[in-house]
Amino acid sequence: MSSNFTCFIITRKGIGIIERLSHSNWFYFILSFVMMDIAYSSLTNMVPWVDEVMFTDTPIHYVKGMGWTTHAWYSVAHQDPFLLYPPLYSMVMVLWMNIFGTTLIACRSLNLVVMLLIGCGLLRICRQMGIRMSLVHVSLLIVLLWRTDDMINMYSNGRPDLLGAAILVFIVGEMIHHRPIPIILLSALLFASGIQTVVYLFILLLLTLLLLNDYREEIKTLSVLSALGTLLGFLLVCAFMGYHDHLTAFVVNALSYSTSLMKLAMVTLPVLGDYLGFDTALYVEKIAGNTTDVPFYSRILEIYTHSAYVSLVGVAIFAFFSVHRKQEGSPVYSTMIFLFAVVLSIPLLMNLAGRFPTYYYWMAYLPLFLLVIILTGLTKGRRYHCIIGLFVLFLVIQGCVGSNRRQNYSEIERFMDRCTMLRNKSVVAPFSVFYEMERLSSDTYYLGVYPSRYLPHDIHYMILPQRDSDYGANRLYDYYDSINKSDSLQTVMVAESKAVGLKVFKILRR
Repeated sequence: MSSNFTCFIITRKGIGIIERLSHSNWFYFILSFVMMDIAYSSLTNMVPWVDEVMFTDTPIHYVKGMGWTTHAWYSVAHQDPFLLYPPLYSMVMVLWMNIFGTTLIACRSLNLVVMLLIGCGLLRICRQMGIRMSLVHVSLLIVLLWRTDDMINMYSNGRPDLLGAAILVFIVGEMIHHRPIPIILLSALLFASGIQTVVYLFILLLLTLLLLNDYREEIKTLSVLSALGTLLGFLLVCAFMGYHDHLTAFVVNALSYSTSLMKLAMVTLPVLGDYLGFDTALYVEKIAGNTTDVPFYSRILEIYTHSAYVSLVGVAIFAFFSVHRKQEGSPVYSTMIFLFAVVLSIPLLMNLAGRFPTYYYWMAYLPLFLLVIILTGLTKGRRYHCIIGLFVLFLVIQGCVGSNRRQNYSEIERFMDRCTMLRNKSVVAPFSVFYEMERLSSDTYYLGVYPSRYLPHDIHYMILPQRDSDYGANRLYDYYDSINKSDSLQTVMVAESKAVGLKVFKILRR
């Protein structure tokens, strides 16, 4: 009996220690570092793709002393960096690369740190809202954040979207505290991280004005502070772009965010060019290339029918109907209604404002995670908790299956290690070999989207992928065909890897 009693005391004390640990930040960081380690081991599962290369090429050029330029974008002129409107990510990447290098693993690992910050911000918001963050709540937040399939795809590549998400989460935390200076400064950084995040912030503020009547005066003040910060960010970014001689390209790229603004720009830019005396044909051509013929309803249904989104919304609705009668009229009830409105309307509103591709899905998922955590704390009964647990388990399994779909990047590394003939040569290449080619040569052009008319005449080699295996492969083959049809040039294959579908050709004069 004494032994059983001792075991009971030890068990009870152990549970108490774990519970106290969960209320501190230690438990969050311990579990998050475990998730980071799992994520780090799978960063090479995804072969470099077009957007990642476009955002990473400019900071790599800057680190190499080549200025704020790029060889990886459908540049309109002067090697304008891709999507200049979010320069903050590229600037942070410059600092990151100076410390950790420019390998695929080094560059992608930045987003793991950003994910850690997003989790810290969400945990802070939960506590500010008065949610008792028990062991279960903290664990649920971390699992949803790190193991949902779409979130895995977002932090596993080199896009800048999550940096904007982290800044936005901390802005919301400062708004709850009503601290003016941090709101202004963070809003300025938000603009520098991406115009789409500013649009999202003002949609949130608009929904708050419409749904939370008791906080209208405060929200009006917060909106003014955010607008001031956004204006400051706009002026700082314009100064940065003007200093690097990319101001016009910045404005064009900002317009390219929205389909409606793109149509307007295609009409007004030629008139403006005639008035100011500069040729806008290349800018109009670039905007025209960005327009999409995908119907509006198809773009909306893309996320409304997405499996992870549907699963999380389903479990939130199920849990809501189990508690709404007891919570009706309470502040928590108003918060839940607001979060539901955000989650359900954001795909529609963001598409109306511009577009809502998969790498913006965090805009719906982060408030959805908060909603699920709140509802989990309010639901009573083992049956409800088991159903919520099954939904979360489904998402985790889906995320694990998706993240374990290995691609053949290790084969690409091995093949490129053998291509020593490319060192310090001028090369045209596909996006899949980006990190390996940057290690070999600074004069590499990724013709998947980079126009061939901007290529130098002294290209020494080109790398061809299988015709359907790489984004922009058709452009590479068109360039290859133009060489073979030339009276003065010809190609000779010098290396090949059937495992990854890559061929290296030397360009010779006839």
